[in-house]
Amino acid sequence: MFTKKRPDGTFVRDLHFFTRLMPYIIPRRSDAVLFYEQEFDVTKTLKYVRNKRAKGGHKISLFYILLYAALRSIAQRPKMNRFVSGFRFYQRNNISFNFVVKRDLSDEGEEINATQSFSPLLSLEEFCSKIDDYITHLKEGSSSDAEKLNSFLSSLPRFCIKFIFWIVRFLDYHNGLPKAVIEALPFYSTVFFANVGSVGIDAPFHHHFEIGTCGIFIAIGRVRKESIVKRDGSAQTRDKLKLTFTFDDRITDGIYCARAVNILRDLTENPEKLEQPLELTPEQLSALCLADSELALPSSSSD
Repeated sequence: MFTKKRPDGTFVRDLHFFTRLMPYIIPRRSDAVLFYEQEFDVTKTLKYVRNKRAKGGHKISLFYILLYAALRSIAQRPKMNRFVSGFRFYQRNNISFNFVVKRDLSDEGEEINATQSFSPLLSLEEFCSKIDDYITHLKEGSSSDAEKLNSFLSSLPRFCIKFIFWIVRFLDYHNGLPKAVIEALPFYSTVFFANVGSVGIDAPFHHHFEIGTCGIFIAIGRVRKESIVKRDGSAQTRDKLKLTFTFDDRITDGIYCARAVNILRDLTENPEKLEQPLELTPEQLSALCLADSELALPSSSSD
């Protein structure tokens, strides 16, 4: 506490002077917001998913492909995994995703907040197995740590809730927030995904949270058919998917973010590339600053 050390990140040194000043110029994350909208062609991706399902094995979906492509993209663009806390910049020591899982798709279906970290060295099959097991575990009735904590907090009187959140913000600012609390709250992930397409609506621009360190929100809309005219004049129907991105512009510059989105698009639209092992040099791994535990692979992968 009262040092530059945090349990969830490594202090970033040698930044450009203007970058270091950005949190003082724009202290609120929601004021530093950068909106970006893109449309992905997922025609080939959906066919890939159908072929994979026909062969059996671990469950796979378009959402899983997007998550895995995001994991690969961040591994190749490590600055996307930075965050600002206490007017300082940190490189997160894991790559974690947050998303909402509904126990069923009815209006009354309970929403479960899920947060999980992933090693960038996982294969596509290992990734799908890990996330599918986790989602199944939650849907079967086991609440996540975040849900248990939120349930407890919401039962307290208002003045207690306000005081607790003041304490959380104070400790977070001074790097005194325990690791267990950080891991239990959904606001400390690399990316917050809003898969609104699963309920049949298109992607809105998501807001930021002022609490926590999550600086990237990605909303995923519904797949829709679109007719295009080819160069030879013939018509063709393609499957299109709108994604909206909400970035904390203080993390890194817009060009760097745009290139990360281009990697995400390429991997999503060409999912066969995800089957190739991710090769990272020692320098790239060092830039990611991931904890050793975050690079561990399932024991079955060594068999």
